[in-house]
Amino acid sequence: MKSFSLTESQLPFDLDLSLSCGQIFGWKKTRDTWKGVHNGSIVTIRQKGILIEYDGLSQQDVIRFLGLSDPISDIIESIREHIIAYKGSPDRFFETRYSQSRGLRILRQHPWECLVSFICSANSNVSTIGKRINLILGRYGTSCTLFENTFPDPAVLSQCQEPELRECLTGYRAPYLIKTAQYIHEHPDFFHQVRKMEYHQAKDTLMNLPGVGPKVADCVLLFAFEHLNAVPVDIRIRKIIEDKYASLIHTDKSGKLPYDTIGGFCREYFGPYAGYAQQYLFATRDLEKGEVTRSAELP
Repeated sequence: MKSFSLTESQLPFDLDLSLSCGQIFGWKKTRDTWKGVHNGSIVTIRQKGILIEYDGLSQQDVIRFLGLSDPISDIIESIREHIIAYKGSPDRFFETRYSQSRGLRILRQHPWECLVSFICSANSNVSTIGKRINLILGRYGTSCTLFENTFPDPAVLSQCQEPELRECLTGYRAPYLIKTAQYIHEHPDFFHQVRKMEYHQAKDTLMNLPGVGPKVADCVLLFAFEHLNAVPVDIRIRKIIEDKYASLIHTDKSGKLPYDTIGGFCREYFGPYAGYAQQYLFATRDLEKGEVTRSAELP
């Protein structure tokens, strides 16, 4: 395996936390080594202190995939400044959560792989999502080795028969996957166009795809398109915001806060790196193995 040492500006970094905190699926850890699919390649990565060992990608691609170019100290400073500007004092709750999640990075996933993964994620836990994705890869993916496949491209998935795709545990998600694959296949520049859009336009455009509601769109924008202000609001984030921040949210509505109200508040409160802030809140170390979920609302 090839290797490189993390620089001072890339620290702290926690590979295990970054790959297990609900932002990517289908990756497996054996002893100290992670293996999964990224951008059409089978990738192997492990961390030994400040040493990153890897195979399947170039060093530049590993650095980009792992978010190692993100200026973490600047990101945290920005979040803290926006918090103080909003409420006039530091946020002890956020600081506690951040201290439990230091080393986390927002990954830079391939848009198609990320989109398929999060359509598959609706109303599921990480274990089930992983099984679902690996079944899709096994049946329809491009073979790399005897037992390892990468994601099927849109042309392949667009030709799937729904009953067969349901055998991959996709359930009601099967027609969404097929119709979305058909659209992407027919519009090969779709992701390129989305990448040029500002956040709200990009989100609206993604939500035109079958199976993509606001939650899935925000996940794809945050984890594949570098919209670090995107805030996926799942059950866990909703509970945190309603329990800890409800008194700071200015709304005329009572009861359950609307999805967009929570996301809008987070962008005002945490600033342009609200996506990082919500991930620190979400990916705390007190989660039991297998509990993390990115369950999305039904489209």
